[in-house]
Amino acid sequence: MRRFLILAISALTFISYAKDRPNILLIVSEDNSEQIGCYGETRVHTPVLDGLAGTGVRYTRAYVPYSVCSPSRAAFLTSTYTRQNGHIGLATHRFSFHSNFKTMPAYFRETGYYTGFIGKTHVNPESVVEDFIDFRGVKHANFSNTHSIEDYATEARTVFENAEAADKPFLCILNYSDAHRKFIGTSKAGYPTVNVNGTEAEPLPWIGVDTPALRREMRNYLNCMNRLDEGIGLVLKGLDELQARDNTIVVYLADHGGDFPRGKTTCYEGGVKVPMIVNYPTSFPKGQVETALVSSMDILPTLLQEAGLDIPEELMGTPLQSLQDPKAPRRKYIHTFSTGSSANILHLTFGICDVRYKLIYNPVRATNTAAISRYANTSIPKALWDPAYIDPPEFELYDLESDPNEFTNLSDDPEFLKTRERLFQAMRKFQKEINDPFLHRKNIEFYMEEMRNPSRHPKKRSQETWSHLQEFYPRK
Repeated sequence: MRRFLILAISALTFISYAKDRPNILLIVSEDNSEQIGCYGETRVHTPVLDGLAGTGVRYTRAYVPYSVCSPSRAAFLTSTYTRQNGHIGLATHRFSFHSNFKTMPAYFRETGYYTGFIGKTHVNPESVVEDFIDFRGVKHANFSNTHSIEDYATEARTVFENAEAADKPFLCILNYSDAHRKFIGTSKAGYPTVNVNGTEAEPLPWIGVDTPALRREMRNYLNCMNRLDEGIGLVLKGLDELQARDNTIVVYLADHGGDFPRGKTTCYEGGVKVPMIVNYPTSFPKGQVETALVSSMDILPTLLQEAGLDIPEELMGTPLQSLQDPKAPRRKYIHTFSTGSSANILHLTFGICDVRYKLIYNPVRATNTAAISRYANTSIPKALWDPAYIDPPEFELYDLESDPNEFTNLSDDPEFLKTRERLFQAMRKFQKEINDPFLHRKNIEFYMEEMRNPSRHPKKRSQETWSHLQEFYPRK
């Protein structure tokens, strides 16, 4: 009986402790960079996201470590780099973690949170997420918008209500399909209710191409942003109606940049630089614009700290709360990486940037098939293709201050050789620190051969994953 009483008291203490912690709403959109009103895009109608930024913190130098869906999600769900966790390609092409990494839902569920996950998982194995979810909604990708934004709001509200009934705080991860291809201008449910003016829109400047087909796509793409904003508004309305808004930290970011040339799959700004907003006036300043370098991998440590939980040493991110201390050290570099994400869109590239300069390293002299696929998506004629994007040089160096769209390569300019070398040595030092298998030429050659040889692909054999996982990350 004494042992039972001790356990019961411990359980009640645990529940009380859990109840006092903040709710967490993490909203992730697909395939968009900073096409939001508060980031200066005047053609969209995004009052909800603008409002979150106005009463929260908007980060102007936020990055993801890999500009494709599965690797990006693997990174922010675990706060580890893809080259550490092994998830360097799309889950739909059999890429995966090299072992069962602990993900965000697991951290929170085991400490008393009610967990909800809405939208696609898109990491392998799915069990590292799915096994720690209390409520699951809209599991498939929904790229054709077969589920309305109203469905997302309904599913999210179910999470909120279930958590309240269970007397627990919630972690709700909400994954929107907008603005992924297809770029749906207006959904069957009639969203967005406010449309972008005209029948076409001028392309984003970093794409470097302007065609009628691209202009038509751009208008639909911007309408996706309007619909995303309206969807988030419906979710927040549900929070308000349940009187749960004041105790909920809301985080918004995109998983990577837009699916256009020089965007998705690259280490260019159009691919790896994303919008990020944190709104929780209890702990974060209102209306602050933060210019420090931050990463999507900072989100998990930020949420753990806000919930009063320990932050494991192996996490690579830094709590965003530290930026409120002017004396706290700032991140000096952002590190990015891409393989293109699958064998049919192959290109191996590494990126590093500080607050002004970016170095991109392309170690394999080969045509960038990922670039070709981006041009093909919008039927852009070959005559308009950028040769430096299709067949990139070994090094690319850009001054992000004077050349934010990254068109002037300074890597061979004598005036910038020291800058190039400084960034390259910092990249190498980082690769050693994270035990990056791609630091070694033999591993690069192994990977490229595996991608180029169809007989070695998992779908061609009985194996479930790629051989490079066993080659690069031997089991202990």
